[in-house]
Amino acid sequence: MDKRIYVLALASFAMGTEAYVYAGHLNALARDLDVPVAAAGQIAAAFALTYAVCGPILAGLVSRFERRSLITTGLFLIALLNVLAALAQSLSMLMAVRIACGVAAGLVGPITSIAAAELAPVEQRGRAMAVVLSGMTLAFVLGIPAGSVVGEFTGWRGTFAFAAVMAAGTAVMIRLVLPTVRGGMQPRGRFRGNIPSSLGAYLILTLTGFASTFTVVAYYGPVVTAITGITGAGVGAMQAFVGVGSLIGIIIGGCAADRKSASTVLAASFFISAFTLAAYTAQMLNGPPSADIAAVAILAATTATGAAALFARAPIVQTKIFEQAAPQARPLIIALNGSMVFFGQGIGAAVGGATISASGLSMIGVAGALIASIGGVLAALISISEQRLRPA
Repeated sequence: MDKRIYVLALASFAMGTEAYVYAGHLNALARDLDVPVAAAGQIAAAFALTYAVCGPILAGLVSRFERRSLITTGLFLIALLNVLAALAQSLSMLMAVRIACGVAAGLVGPITSIAAAELAPVEQRGRAMAVVLSGMTLAFVLGIPAGSVVGEFTGWRGTFAFAAVMAAGTAVMIRLVLPTVRGGMQPRGRFRGNIPSSLGAYLILTLTGFASTFTVVAYYGPVVTAITGITGAGVGAMQAFVGVGSLIGIIIGGCAADRKSASTVLAASFFISAFTLAAYTAQMLNGPPSADIAAVAILAATTATGAAALFARAPIVQTKIFEQAAPQARPLIIALNGSMVFFGQGIGAAVGGATISASGLSMIGVAGALIASIGGVLAALISISEQRLRPA
């Protein structure tokens, strides 16, 4: 594979980091802006839902333009907007900035995956897109925890400044290393008839998976504090287990994606997610916050297992989409699947905030588990259907 494709993973890494870089300091952000935590958490929904809507639309509108220029422009806009986020004096201003970030991210996410697929040989396109996806998982291992550590010394505003530096640095690197990638995509009308209706079920699975998990993850800082009493850089350390779990999940999903058991693994992953999400509620209701070894170890295991279940689904769903979509329709489907990732994150953050307002922080795990269970049932039905259609 062209080694320059790996540079595109940095764009995914920068975008994944800036999406939740402030999460470890959400309590402090809410306190400084004088708003409830549930309201502050909606900046995650604002970004994710905006990106979900704008991503596929922008991918179609700007598809004729050169890819490298689009990606670097989007990253520089994200850098500028994160500087404005660091200077925000009210939740409404911060919300507006995060919505604008969601629009700018539409120039980065789908276009990055498409550029990777176009740079790679035909037989390596799936692998190239997986490389880009790995940047998002690394954001949870390194980027977001690093932002939490920076915030320990600079406050929540410093986390946005950190994201700005990362986005700008990545833009410069991509500009210097990545070759020119010509634009061009078939008109949207040409896609009609090339997208099987069965792909809609897999897009719903992506949506449901991220919605369930981010019901909790969007409020991960307050959850960690509620269970262990840990704050600041300590939350960053716990966030690293999201990344560790996601890397394990990518490996598991990658191994399962080409096997006949892929649909079974997909269904099982949802029920594992439901169990781990319910476990967050159980830990928060277990008593007052405790930072003893057992409590921290259980929380770390819950975090890593839930992340592994979430990201194990990604290679399986991506492979199903790649196999079932006509070649000329793949860019649009990839953009739509990426849209479902962030649409799910936004829905999860919104559901989490509503649950906190109605029933308290401890109940967000139950809410997430219910959504994951719905996804598990749908995945199980898909698995049964595929087994019936499979030749004996």
